[in-house]
Amino acid sequence: MDDQGNEKVSQTEPAQQDPNDKEEDFASLFESTVRRGGRRIQQDSKISGTIVSVSDEWVFVDIGGKSEGIIARSELVDETGPVEIKPGDPVTAYVVSTRDGEIRLSVRMTAAASEEAIRDAFRSGVPVEGLVTAERKGGFSVTLLGKQAFCPYSQIDLQSSGNSEAYVGQRFTFRITEYSEKGRNIVVSRRDILEEERAKKVAELKRSLKSGDTVKGTVRMLTQFGVFVDIGGVDGLIPMSELAWHRVSDASDILSSGDAVTVQIVNLDWENHRITLSLKRTLEDPWDSVTTRYHEEQVVSGTVTRLTNFGAFVELEPGIEGLIHVSNLGFGRRINHPKEVLTPGDHVDVRILTVDKDARRLGLELILADAEPQPELTEGSVVSGMVDSVKDYGVFVSLPGRKTGLLHVSEIGDGKTGDLRKRFPLGSPIEVQVLSIDPETQKVALSTKSISRKIEESSFSDFVKGKGRGSSFGTLGDILKEKIKGGTAEP
Repeated sequence: MDDQGNEKVSQTEPAQQDPNDKEEDFASLFESTVRRGGRRIQQDSKISGTIVSVSDEWVFVDIGGKSEGIIARSELVDETGPVEIKPGDPVTAYVVSTRDGEIRLSVRMTAAASEEAIRDAFRSGVPVEGLVTAERKGGFSVTLLGKQAFCPYSQIDLQSSGNSEAYVGQRFTFRITEYSEKGRNIVVSRRDILEEERAKKVAELKRSLKSGDTVKGTVRMLTQFGVFVDIGGVDGLIPMSELAWHRVSDASDILSSGDAVTVQIVNLDWENHRITLSLKRTLEDPWDSVTTRYHEEQVVSGTVTRLTNFGAFVELEPGIEGLIHVSNLGFGRRINHPKEVLTPGDHVDVRILTVDKDARRLGLELILADAEPQPELTEGSVVSGMVDSVKDYGVFVSLPGRKTGLLHVSEIGDGKTGDLRKRFPLGSPIEVQVLSIDPETQKVALSTKSISRKIEESSFSDFVKGKGRGSSFGTLGDILKEKIKGGTAEP
């Protein structure tokens, strides 16, 4: 109040701020945060945008709110080479700095970033580029942004390659998983980033891949049970049985690590992370054209691959195997196992008996150079043979001279019915009569009817003469049984 009682009004003027101070405050504020459409863009934050232009050195990104960020073009390179980029492509990056009115972005921390950003990269999870310098106990030494870090063996890759030295000298992208002791203890992981990349690629492949598709890939690792192939960031397995149409004992006989291959998708099990591939299904199946190269009665050479109780398998060419039945190995004598005659790895000459393309089977018989000459078959002759195979319509019998004849059901002389396979076991001896030999096809028709009649006639004659009765009279049936038992092996 003044002397007259009037209210005194303060004449004090507000302090005037130095214009330079305003500029400093604004620059300081801009360095730490920038607003975009009402939302702050902070250093170390993750942000998405759209590429608006690409120069030789920089990629300019629209991050909204009339703001643009820049990324060094050299950063848009992965371990396989440059990434194709163009205006309009989406991009996700991290805010490295907001200094001098420029928003600097990075898809991963590189040596170009400031050293003090390591701690921020640990907090935010920003990927950091590092160089594997040496192998050490438990893992690898890694240099990143001038600091020494440690990467455990389990974190250098998705799966162990078995060759740790291959990582030394390589430059990879890592994520800092531990930062302590003021940077003296830094632990990094490459696996975390690879798993994220794989998850993205799996999501993309889930949408595009289906069983039966043919895709290109790169051989990543050979194992005893198959080959792992990278088909675009995801591994699939080619089992040993799917490497080739022939039997493969060692995958290295077919492929080598790093080979480029074309494979077919056999099965997709995304839930269990299993993709089954096939190499052989992209190749020509040799059985598709087998009848153009092989025919009955043809003599060819092959290699014995394996022996079983019922015969020997012979490879005529990769992917084409035939079977020599045990009945075609004895040359007139019965053998219990093919090993009595052959050994895996033997080179042999064989004659083709049958060609069944649909069943993928070749029937073979062994040819020996020093085998004794076999007598020629003649119509009406009675010969001993061996049961080779049994069908519903009759029995195929191996005969002298390495021929095969058919004993049709109508020519089985005992008149019995029942399962032919039980009555005529494979490999069992049998006595037959040659009914006919086709001069063109050389097919042999057989019969046991006349043999049965001869046995019956002989048995009746012996009964009349009293032979075989001894002190007792016996019966005609008893004598007939003795004749059959002693005179023929035919059931």
